[in-house]
Amino acid sequence: MTKQKAIVSRALVGVIIGASVGGWMNDRFGRKITILYADALFFAGSVIMSVAPNSAVLVFGRVFLGLGVGMASMTSPLYISEASLTRVRGAPVSLNSFLITGGQFLSYIDNLGFTRVRTYAILVQQLFFLLF
Repeated sequence: MTKQKAIVSRALVGVIIGASVGGWMNDRFGRKITILYADALFFAGSVIMSVAPNSAVLVFGRVFLGLGVGMASMTSPLYISEASLTRVRGAPVSLNSFLITGGQFLSYIDNLGFTRVRTYAILVQQLFFLLF
């Protein structure tokens, strides 16, 4: 396994574990506390990755980041549905899912633009995201 594959895949390991633990933490500590723990893990993973001197520390940070993302993806829809009015409960949860999926799609489009790096392509791409 190459370093790049190891770095990318370790976040998925963290997401799987974080989602599993997130369900238990929701029941044990409640939604707000679980979201705060997920935020703390996400922040810790971001800091670890930003100061990583080598790829091993970067992988460690990706696991922390994955734990936070997994816990948040398990907890956020529950919290949104519980905090919403009964008659409109489905709309905020659906909007949350739509915005996450839409953001992933736009990220894919952004990365696709960088596969053929040219000065004008980057300029057009950045203008597109500034306007929309």
